[in-house]
Amino acid sequence: MNLQSDTLIRKQFFISPENIKKLERLTKEIKGSSAAKIVRDAIDSYDPHATNGSNSDDIEQAELIAIAQAKVREAIEGTEKTIKIVDTCLESLSKRRA
Repeated sequence: MNLQSDTLIRKQFFISPENIKKLERLTKEIKGSSAAKIVRDAIDSYDPHATNGSNSDDIEQAELIAIAQAKVREAIEGTEKTIKIVDTCLESLSKRRA
């Protein structure tokens, strides 16, 4: 949100004392952020469909699963190669002792 080019409109909302405490804590923790900026950022990032299993969440989950599957395949292939090398070394050592 670019405050220089956007027109801001004043709104008043009722929020719980717990939310006020949390907002005050966040304002102290996030240096350079006002309570108003934190609220604007929260509104900008809020997507009610995301909590209900939207398509974007499904796509992200599918991508993560695909990445995990690829990494597991790589790990299995690496392990199989290592097992072959170890087996070859053990065979060679076994032949030397005989």
